[in-house]
Amino acid sequence: MIAVRARGIDELGVMIPAIVDRLARATGLTHSQAYRLRLATEEITTNIVTHGYGGRGGTVDIDAGYDEVWAWVRIEDDAPGFDPTTYEVVPRLTADPGWPPLGGFGLFLALSSVDRLEHARVEGRNRNLLKIRRSGGTDEEAMRAYRG
Repeated sequence: MIAVRARGIDELGVMIPAIVDRLARATGLTHSQAYRLRLATEEITTNIVTHGYGGRGGTVDIDAGYDEVWAWVRIEDDAPGFDPTTYEVVPRLTADPGWPPLGGFGLFLALSSVDRLEHARVEGRNRNLLKIRRSGGTDEEAMRAYRG
């Protein structure tokens, strides 16, 4: 298991690639799988810092691990509760140009990049678990998982 604590975007920008690279080497993830996991991790943590903490600062805890089926990154924060799995991004992505408010692109990328994204509120903290199937999951499988 790999674990880190970050207090801002700059720290996360250094830590996330290192965590995902180490996890990918330990689990045999393909380049595509590692890229998708890194992208999802970056998007979720950026949303936490930008929207959850509103630029006021806060702690983001990240750990990573694996079992026989999954490689995963777990992200925890103390920001107000927000479950990204319930956020409907499709209407925003298909709306007429200029329809306010724009947004949701990062969540769309995160949700469509991993094979599974789980959220729980645990002891007053958000816990997001981003999973990639170790058996060679494809981008098409990730999109099927996102669509349900």
